[in-house]
Amino acid sequence: MDTDLRWESIFSQGKTICYRSGQPMLLKGSPKGNVLRVVEGWALATDPHPDGTRTFLELRGRGQLLGETSALSGELRNADVTAVCRTVVQVVGHERFLAGLGCNDVLVGMLLDAQQLHKTANVRAGLRRFGVASGLSRLLLDLARTAGVPLVAGIPQKVLADVLGVTPRTLYGAVAELGRRGAISTRWPVVHITDEVVLKELARSDA
Repeated sequence: MDTDLRWESIFSQGKTICYRSGQPMLLKGSPKGNVLRVVEGWALATDPHPDGTRTFLELRGRGQLLGETSALSGELRNADVTAVCRTVVQVVGHERFLAGLGCNDVLVGMLLDAQQLHKTANVRAGLRRFGVASGLSRLLLDLARTAGVPLVAGIPQKVLADVLGVTPRTLYGAVAELGRRGAISTRWPVVHITDEVVLKELARSDA
């Protein structure tokens, strides 16, 4: 049974909510509550600071969860989450979520594996020492794996630039480089992976 079908055992009885681009989904400091599962679109998690700046934490997409950390810990939400584009989620209360996990060891294992993947993706996105083209390649591979298809749709250039910690102009140069190498083609806000082998080679390079 695939991941989506396994999570359906918990989320099938929940409600479906559609968020518009830029709409807040979860707020840092709010009490634990619903757990969301992304069906379509992308959600951006950030850590807001008193001076108005924000630290990027991660992007989550199809099949991934939001709000599960506070549900498990019982603590307040630890991040702001905003819809990057039109984003559809399934929603259940934290009681239902925990009850479903409690009787399903497979789902518990999947949740732990997913959290490790989130951590790995975040580290990859934030590492500048690999170079912007390499960092972008790693990020696109991670996002495409989440999407389940060889393309990344709906994420604006500015968001990708913020994820990588670069200016939009610098991101544009990296996108152009990947395009020249034949790894991707772009028609914003859609990035098609046209040669995964080349993209993986660039992800491992220092260029």
